[in-house]
Amino acid sequence: MTISIVEESGGTHLLVARGSQFAIVERRNNHFYNCHAGKRDGVAAHDLSAISEVVDETDWVDEATARAAFDEVMSRGTGLAERML
Repeated sequence: MTISIVEESGGTHLLVARGSQFAIVERRNNHFYNCHAGKRDGVAAHDLSAISEVVDETDWVDEATARAAFDEVMSRGTGLAERML
């Protein structure tokens, strides 16, 4: 399934969608990083499909949950991103 960027903030964090499911990733130094449950291994950001390599099935959530977490990440910074969901 195709992954698309829904919103960008802070220059590094992305709210992404895959169908009706959403997740938050960090994009820096041409790599994608998972922001869920402290998972921080990155993959080369050659295209958006690479996000599938860092986001587990359990990290994809409904839009309201993802947007609330994304807003909180943006207001509190990267430290929260590493601990969320």
